[in-house]
This record gives sequence, structure tokens and C-alpha cells, in this order.
Amino acid sequence: MWCFNPGNDDEALTTAVPSSSRHTSFQIDNLMLPTASKHVLGAYDTPPIWVSDESIPSCAACHDDFDLFNRKHHCRGCGGVFCGTCSNHVGKVLKLGLTTDVRLCGPCAASAERENEFYGKHLPLIEAGAEFVKYGFLVERTVFVRWVDGTLQYQSINVSTTVLSGDVKAIPFDAVSSVVPVGLNGLYVTTPSQQHRLNAPTPTRRDQWLAALQCALNLRLHYEKEQEEAAAAQVAREHQELTRVMIGLESIEVRKVHMQQTRLEKNQSRREALRAKYGLENLPSSSEGP
Repeated sequence: MWCFNPGNDDEALTTAVPSSSRHTSFQIDNLMLPTASKHVLGAYDTPPIWVSDESIPSCAACHDDFDLFNRKHHCRGCGGVFCGTCSNHVGKVLKLGLTTDVRLCGPCAASAERENEFYGKHLPLIEAGAEFVKYGFLVERTVFVRWVDGTLQYQSINVSTTVLSGDVKAIPFDAVSSVVPVGLNGLYVTTPSQQHRLNAPTPTRRDQWLAALQCALNLRLHYEKEQEEAAAAQVAREHQELTRVMIGLESIEVRKVHMQQTRLEKNQSRREALRAKYGLENLPSSSEGP
């Protein structure tokens, strides 16, 4: 007997790339990049665990109920359960190692569109690193610069022997406020405390790094804006809930006062009725005293 099961509609679709091969093209010095939180710029993540659809009665986006014709689908970007209309986007999610087109919901498709250029084109370039001339106070030196765990790390390098020497220094990218070109082949990386000037060996190399770092900066600013908006929305929800509770408490107090007043009026009415019944109208009530 045929049985409708809306939860099995897309189980046979493309699955995630195996973890053993997910980061093959993104290696530095033959070491795999560590899996990190999706909130860390430049960190790779694993595909999410799918939300169990057995207890999901409606689409997470439009809230339409699932039925025979409105089937359930999982977004490969967030693991949520959506209807076909709300999960009709298709694309790669390089941040999650999904290098073939997969089903996505609207927000995940928008995120992938923003991030894929950085993870597919720019991140491998800056992770591999390059030589720059770094200008300091009255001195300049050749350094090897590369992206490591959300920072720009640099170390002195002997150009003829490619041997690194000296301390490894870092520019935390979450402190970078701007990346702008300067001269024919230079760029400024600006933080609140310092302006770092790096000169590339060629204008082409400078332009490649400028595009990569500006893309990273735009992504970071977008993440920060999302977090601020989420925090503001949470505060608004908490304020709304607090207002609802306060209104409820005030309503309870009003009802209590009303009930007490009603009870007093009923008691007064009973006393007056008893006085009238037994001819006690001229006697003082108990509340009037002797």
C-alpha cells in the first residue's frame, strides 16, 4: 500500500563532500586548515546536521503547512526544513566544502553568493602568502605575509634564500578599518593604532591582494552588521515580552481592585437589605462606630 511520507522527499539529493576531501584545495604548507566556527572569517565549517523533519509541521520561512503537495525539503546550508518554494535556490557553499550545486533556502543562498568569491578565489591566495616590502619608522624590510586564522601574519624573509627569521607579528583583521591602494604597487592596511604600508613586487600582485583583503573586510563588516541587527532584534523581543508581562500584571491589579470593590458593594447591599427587612434602618452600621 502506498503511503505518503513528506519527510523523505529529498533524501536522495546530493550529499556533502566527504570530510577527507573537503579541504583538499585549501592547504597551507601541507597542513589541513582546522575546522572552526562559521562566525570566524576565513574558517571552514562542516555541513550542518539536518533538523529532524518528523515533528516539523510547516515551512520554517513561510509557515505553510506540509501536505501531499507541499513537500518537505532540507536546506544544505543550515539544515532547516522548508517548502519547495522557499528552498528553490541552488548553488555551491564553498565555506562548508560543498563544491557542487545543492538545495538552499533564501538566506543561505544569499550568504553563499557573498562568501563564495572569498573562499574560492581570494582566501587560497592570501593563505598561500606572498613577499612584500614593509615600511616602518625609518626602516624597510622584506617580509612574508599570509592569512592565518583571521589575522595577517608577517615575518622577515631573506629574498635570496627564502629563509624566514625573526619574530612572527600579526595584524588582527577584526581591528582593520580600511585597506586602500597607495602608489603604483603598494597598499595601506589601517588599524586604530597603526597604518601598515606593504609594497608588492608588481602592480598585479598588489591588485590581487587588495581585492582579497577588501573582500574580507566587506564580509567582516557584513557579519558585524548581522550580529548588531540580531542583538537589536533580541532586545526588541525582550522589551516586547517585558511590556506584555507588565501589562498583564497591571491588568491583574486592576481586576483585583475591581473584584474587591464589587465585593464591598455587595456586602453593603446585603447589609442594607437586612436592615430594611428587620426594620433596622435607623441603627448605625457596624462601620460607623458607637
